[in-house]
Amino acid sequence: MTTTAPTRAPIARTTWVGLAAVVVYVLFAAVLGNVLGDLAGDDDTAEFVLSHFIPLPIAIVFGLVFLRRSGWGRRVWSEPPTPTLRPRRLWLIAIPVLMLVLAFAQLGDSIGAGRTFGTVLIVLLGTLMVGFGEELFLRGILVEAVRGKHGELVTLLVTSVVFGLAHVVGSVWAGVPPAAILFQVSFLAMNGSLYYWVRRVSGRLWVAMLVHVLTDFVLYLASGPSRPTDALVQPDDATSAPVLATVQTILIVLAVAGVVSAAREDHRARTARSA
Repeated sequence: MTTTAPTRAPIARTTWVGLAAVVVYVLFAAVLGNVLGDLAGDDDTAEFVLSHFIPLPIAIVFGLVFLRRSGWGRRVWSEPPTPTLRPRRLWLIAIPVLMLVLAFAQLGDSIGAGRTFGTVLIVLLGTLMVGFGEELFLRGILVEAVRGKHGELVTLLVTSVVFGLAHVVGSVWAGVPPAAILFQVSFLAMNGSLYYWVRRVSGRLWVAMLVHVLTDFVLYLASGPSRPTDALVQPDDATSAPVLATVQTILIVLAVAGVVSAAREDHRARTARSA
């Protein structure tokens, strides 16, 4: 008689498991990234390369290995798009569309701001890793972890707030004042909620990754920073353009409406279960 080896049980989908994975990512991306970036001295390009091209691949590999061993893979990468659900909530499509409009509207000026082709290519590769890594852990692993025990409202709020808090390490490292850090966390939490809906509207995590990459790519080129925190504390001139200011305002309104929509979705789910 032959026996088969017991199969490895998948990792439980709990909020704490997701948060632990995010902490590991922050240790590599923020802590190790800043330590390596400091070795470059005053060379911004070298600082960007050291703080991105070494720690981020390590963190991404960790995330991919975690998905393979956890058994969460398929659910992390895809889900039914919200336009296929009932109610369809087609208005949510405006979130990814406006985020792309906002990024593309600033892309031409950012690339033409005296950047060499080499600099643009380096920033592009770096932001590809940032977008892939942050979305993999925040809108991928953490979303799936929180969903294991909670509904969409809690999933939206937790992942959005954690997204904002994940950048605190870099801000403290850079000596950003507490009041500015609080503003950054609030602003990034709102952005996190928008990325959450980009993932859900499209039904694909890679779409949220691409939108994130484009947004960060424009941000880096416009401000010319060497690390993510530097980009966040640079003055933003986007609001000086009426069209861009209008798009940003609409996105803020949509972020609030998205929270309400997630709460109503949970209410419908509870009602369906009780029925």
